[in-house]
Amino acid sequence: MSEGEPPTEGEPAKRLNDLDDRLRRLRERAPEEEEKVVPRGGSPQTAYGFAFRIGVELVVALAVGGGIGWLLDHWLGTLPLFLLVFFVLGAVAGLLNVFRAAKQMNRDG
Repeated sequence: MSEGEPPTEGEPAKRLNDLDDRLRRLRERAPEEEEKVVPRGGSPQTAYGFAFRIGVELVVALAVGGGIGWLLDHWLGTLPLFLLVFFVLGAVAGLLNVFRAAKQMNRDG
């Protein structure tokens, strides 16, 4: 079939079957997946995904704690006080989340 010609009657089905066969062969040849980790949500996850999740949890906890502290400081006019306090609280919360996730990974793994 060329670019400008419409497909013949059985051609789309034939092309789909060819694609299905090629995908099946690729799946059979694919190497075994990395060791899976099952997080709280229950869906399996690679070790790389787990490490990314830990990093994101730490950064988000620090950002939320620092943001709350900064907002309170600007609202109350006590510039560095609440920023420091909530930044430390965010760091502690982030570390606790990482500790819980690592503990669960060891228990499930």
